[in-house]
Amino acid sequence: MRKHLKIPGIDQCPVDDIVSIEGKGNYTTIFLKNGQTILMAKTLKKFESQLRLGTFLRIHKSYLVNKVNVLSHDLNESKTVKTVLNQSLPVSRRKLDLVRGQLA
Repeated sequence: MRKHLKIPGIDQCPVDDIVSIEGKGNYTTIFLKNGQTILMAKTLKKFESQLRLGTFLRIHKSYLVNKVNVLSHDLNESKTVKTVLNQSLPVSRRKLDLVRGQLA
C-alpha cells in the first residue's frame, strides 16, 4: 500500500491528503484536503492501479474517492457520496453494490 504519491508541484503528497480523483479522458484532476486541485496528464486507470490496495474506491467511470474522506452517502435516492470538501460525487449503477459493501 502506497503512503505517498509523486505529484508535480508537491514532492511527496500523502495519500491520505487526497480526497478524490476525477478523470476526463487522458487527464485527471486531484482534489486535496487543503482545497488545492492539481491537473495531471495521467489516466484515472493508472491512478486506480497505483492506489488499489489502499483506501481508494472506484465509484464511477470518472471518479475515485478516498473512503477516509467520505462524510456521508445516499445510495438509495440520489446515489451520491459526499466528501469532506462538500463534493457530491455520483455513484454509477454498476458500482452501486460494491460501494454499498465498502461504505456501509
